[in-house]
Amino acid sequence: MKISEEFDAIVGFAREEAMRTGSYSIDADHLFLGILRHGNNPAVEALRSLGVDTAGCKSEIDSLIFHEHSIPYSSEDDIRLGREGSNTVSLAIAEAIADGAEEAGAMHILKAVCKQEKSRSSEYMRRRGLCSSIFSKDRANRSKSSSEISPKELRILISTLKLNSDKTIVS
Repeated sequence: MKISEEFDAIVGFAREEAMRTGSYSIDADHLFLGILRHGNNPAVEALRSLGVDTAGCKSEIDSLIFHEHSIPYSSEDDIRLGREGSNTVSLAIAEAIADGAEEAGAMHILKAVCKQEKSRSSEYMRRRGLCSSIFSKDRANRSKSSSEISPKELRILISTLKLNSDKTIVS
């Protein structure tokens, strides 16, 4: 499986986000912030099309993971994928394979982040009824002007909302 330039850039931004937020480990939240920071990618477009305020989202995630001190650039080589980050990257590649994609990209990272149970980013999305299945290939390829939702997507949304109403999410 090939990694797209977009994927590589997002991982680079995730490293910088880890340093900025004071973490030596790149985790799912840093990958999500990397997607947002990259900005010009299908994952951000999908989030916006679903009504997510990406600037507000970034602010909220920042406030939840920010440590008092950032990591100095002299320690850049010490920043590594943490267990959750490695798991997210592996899952993103698996998502790309499952989609039959030629290369893994931003949307695959977003879907993988959604599946991370303990990340603040996935909690943020779950609170808004967003899950990895909403970011399917069909949804990503749909015209932005289309407001129709397929019966399958409607069932997924309803089941997600039911699941979320049964859970208490602590921030």
